[in-house]
This record gives sequence, C-alpha cells and structure tokens, in this order.
Amino acid sequence: MRDARPLLGALTLATAATFLPGCNIVGPAVVLIHGPEKTAAAHELDEKRPTVVFIDDRANRMGRRALRQTIATVATDSLLKDADMKSMLDPKAALVRVAGEPNGEPTDIVSLGKSLGADVVIYATVDAFSLSPDGVTFQPNAAFRVKVLDCVNTPSRIWPQEKEGHPLAVTMPQRQGEVPTTTTQANAAQDRLAQECGERLAKLFYKHQTKSRVSDTNDRK
Repeated sequence: MRDARPLLGALTLATAATFLPGCNIVGPAVVLIHGPEKTAAAHELDEKRPTVVFIDDRANRMGRRALRQTIATVATDSLLKDADMKSMLDPKAALVRVAGEPNGEPTDIVSLGKSLGADVVIYATVDAFSLSPDGVTFQPNAAFRVKVLDCVNTPSRIWPQEKEGHPLAVTMPQRQGEVPTTTTQANAAQDRLAQECGERLAKLFYKHQTKSRVSDTNDRK
C-alpha cells in the first residue's frame, strides 16, 4: 500500500491554514486541494455534430489569407484535443470554397457549412488585427465577434442570442525593444498573434485553466 502520509500532511496543513488569519499558506493550500482555478465554457458544443471553424475577414484587416487558416487550424486542433470534439472538419476546405467569391456577394455561411458536410459552423468575423494599438507600442492585439450557426435546423443561430455575436478580444503582453523592423519579423509576430487567437477562440467552448495575465481577462467576463 502506498504511503498516505504526504497526502495526510497536506490535508493537515490546509486545515490548519484555514484557522490561521493572515497566514500566507492559505492560497497554496486551497490550490493543492481543489486545483487551479477554472473558467467555464462560454458555450458547450455538441461533440458528435460535424463542425467547422470559419474566419471571415471581408475588410481584409489581417492582410494575409494564411493568418485566417492559422487561427482556424489552431482552434480546430485545440477543440479536438481539449474539448473532445469527435468530428471537426478541415477548415482549409472552407477557405478554398470561398476563394473565388465575387466582391460584394459573400457566400452565405449556413450554405457554406452545408456544402462542406458540416452541421455546425463556428463563425468568427475580424474586427481588428494589429501589432500595435497606437502605431508606436509593440503590443499585438485582435478583436472578433463569434457566432455558432446550425446548418441543418432553423433558426440557424445556436449561440449567442446577441445579434452581433460574442466579443472576443485578444491582447498579447507588451514587449520592449522588439518592434518588428522587417517584413519577416512582422510576419512572424502576426503568426504568433494568430496562434494565440486560435487558442483563445477554442477556449470559448471548453472549461480551461484560468490565467492571470491581462490578455485573458476576456475569458472571465
């Protein structure tokens, strides 16, 4: 039988800390027993329904089409791994399908999902995507409005109820002395931001560990 003394010791420490006002051990003891703080999913997806992620940037705020694919791919991989989704479709197929659409005649998103064999579309429109909020400070940031659409049933809106969609803001830590000076550096910084956006988009749909940095405060709203 495994020695239970370490666990008993931890429990004793946690109990004692509860009755010691001002003791700095209370926080660690609580984490030891209950684990790190968790943030609930903003919306829970049906894991069995075929689902595709589509990033819409009609105003071309991102500049590079590859960034849309990065966000969608990272989100897809995260949902497969961390949300136990069973049937995520390749998001690249959605971008290929709309590549030749005429200007001013965007493809209907529900019809797009149906054409790909999806029951559900995680649809995110880009409101902002920049390496600097003021043109001087190097602090990559982005903003999206997220919707979940049903391609089979009506009404098509699954989540949220708000017409504009669920706001998602992503702000990466400010860095000193690292302002990109070349196209290669700028592209690399945009790629990192896109990866962060993909992770944050996926986290809307599964319970995850709460982070304390400023860029993650949107998850707790």
